[in-house]
Amino acid sequence: MWENDDACIKCSICISVCPVYGQDLEFPGPKALGPDWFRAYQANPLTVPSEHVDDCTFCQLCEASCPVHVPIAHLIAQHKSLKKKTWRINLRDRILAHPHWVARYPRLANAPNFLVRPLGFGTQSRWPRPQRRVAPLSSSPQADTRQIVGLFVDCYSRGFDQDVLSAAQALLELWGFSVRLLPHASHCCGAAAYAAGQPEEGQRIAHSTYDAMTPGLTDLSQIVTLNATCDSTLREEWPLYWNLSLPVPVLSFSEFALDKAPAWFWDAMHKGMTARQEQGETTSWIHTTCRSRVSRGDGILEQLADKAGLAAIQPLNLACCGAGGSYAFKEEHEKTAHALGAAALEQVTETHDRIIVDSGTCALHLTQITGALAKHPAYWLYQRFLSLTQRSGDIASQEK
Repeated sequence: MWENDDACIKCSICISVCPVYGQDLEFPGPKALGPDWFRAYQANPLTVPSEHVDDCTFCQLCEASCPVHVPIAHLIAQHKSLKKKTWRINLRDRILAHPHWVARYPRLANAPNFLVRPLGFGTQSRWPRPQRRVAPLSSSPQADTRQIVGLFVDCYSRGFDQDVLSAAQALLELWGFSVRLLPHASHCCGAAAYAAGQPEEGQRIAHSTYDAMTPGLTDLSQIVTLNATCDSTLREEWPLYWNLSLPVPVLSFSEFALDKAPAWFWDAMHKGMTARQEQGETTSWIHTTCRSRVSRGDGILEQLADKAGLAAIQPLNLACCGAGGSYAFKEEHEKTAHALGAAALEQVTETHDRIIVDSGTCALHLTQITGALAKHPAYWLYQRFLSLTQRSGDIASQEK
């Protein structure tokens, strides 16, 4: 099914980079749950699944480290699909595997603990809350709407990060692009189901989303994503595993901004750099999520923050924040999730600092742990541009 699925040379490098292995003493590690299990299963399909297989977050750091390119996380996902679960955990995992259901009715996340705890949902991790859309920017005189870009609206952004979604849309339009939101209604890329050990359901969801997007793909120049996991899924799982090929390039918002935002925008972002001396130093902490690091590497968010003139840029020394999609929302994983994120608290000591992160659930988790606001780079760019242009307007008014 996969290339190099039986190529493991038992070097154990994957174990050394696994964030869960370093926190959970009972977790056997990616080598045991992936290639070792796969070989045993190939020899005997009655091989009993490990009771700890669901403790994997599907961060894919193990795959990125493998010198012989074994699809370790994908083997673990298949392993997960064979584990027997109780009816309540099956129901819970089915709900979490379909985040687009919750995105349609985001206020369901307000359900009281006594209703969700019996199904195995966690109560220590902060649940998301619906957020309002921010006011759109007015069109710039330089705007040229000859190119249409599709903005992929992931489940989390649709239900709980409307401020990020509208900030990204406003910036794209300010830069001279017409924006088409894709898909037209709440759908999922399939990553949640796949990571939860429901690969066939993940594929079905992905094909449904692709079909829903198809009418809107006509005359697009590119598709822009807001969530690192969805970005990787559209660019990797879709063509490699699910036979879905989008007719236009897919780029993360950060990549698109670095490449396509006009020079006048960056000039405007730098004109007010001295304002931070007046307001006090605010550190811009950067957390590149696991999926983004595996697919694109480190450095993109740092480049974006630097180009935008944000203050005191510091990368978080954090392999994995512990959010792992829906991982932190499961009762049995809460302790591990918060232990993984604790390293951020040792670094982010000021609540007025900003955290720049390319995933909604990671942002939610880091905000809870550190007390500092963690948001998508589109949000921070939008807020900075608004504050600088407002400040310039105030100065101009005073001069008159």
